Amino acid sequence: MPAGAGMIGPGVATVARRRARIQGFINGVRMTRTFARWPARVPTGPFARARLGAPLAALLAVLLTGCAGGLIGPLPRVSNPATAATVTVFRDFSLPGFFAPITLRIDDRKTFRVWINQAFDFQLDRGEYLFYFTIGFNECRRVVYIQPGRTYRFRLRPNCISFEPPI
Repeated sequence: MPAGAGMIGPGVATVARRRARIQGFINGVRMTRTFARWPARVPTGPFARARLGAPLAALLAVLLTGCAGGLIGPLPRVSNPATAATVTVFRDFSLPGFFAPITLRIDDRKTFRVWINQAFDFQLDRGEYLFYFTIGFNECRRVVYIQPGRTYRFRLRPNCISFEPPI
């Protein structure tokens, strides 16, 4: 009978693993007081290295989508572009409302979202138009009479609209 045959108990490999644990070695890593548990599990998979990258990219995409400025709705139809007036709306730098866009409505239709230092040109037919814009809790309204063939410039400000006389 070979030596150790018929013995009841753990095999040689099991005893060696137990001794290694007792001595503080696990999978070749010395256990210390600052590293008192098993080695940290290394993440695997497609998003293993991008734990913050994927949520951060999704948040950035949502924020930038809301920050897009420009035409957000239809402009009033122009019947004859040759006689229509040219209208420019612009927003200069101003500290109040720095982080918010101005939403401009023409005749109760959302038309433009204007950020700081943006300007937009468009044409309008002769007539009366209601320019209404909001920025935060501020609301500004102004009735504008447009004459054909003229150029109008409207400066949008958080404390209400101002415009230069037609050219």
